[in-house]
Amino acid sequence: MQKAGGYYITVIEDTRSRRIIGAATLVTEFKFIHDCGLRGRLEDVVVNNTYRGKQLGKLIVLTVSLLAKKLGCYKMSLDCRDPLIPFYKSIGYKLEPGNANSMIVRYDVTPKIDDPS
Repeated sequence: MQKAGGYYITVIEDTRSRRIIGAATLVTEFKFIHDCGLRGRLEDVVVNNTYRGKQLGKLIVLTVSLLAKKLGCYKMSLDCRDPLIPFYKSIGYKLEPGNANSMIVRYDVTPKIDDPS
């Protein structure tokens, strides 16, 4: 991911147990139709069940959002399940009219194996 560039992974560590208890990823990309402006996407936000309810999700999302702003992103977006909409609204995210749902297609990708011959 580091070689590809544009990926910023933020973690929260419980220093007592030396375990990662939360994480989020900022993915950035240049958008041609916005004069090659930088767009950010918030992905993979997670907090360990044991640590939920301690505002750590809010902390990590706000940290990644501030990083996007510092990097010069003109926009930050995310996809989430309906039950999480109030959480993201409470920290400033808004539903985009006409784009409330996200649709994807998944591909069955088989890893390439080098032919030894």
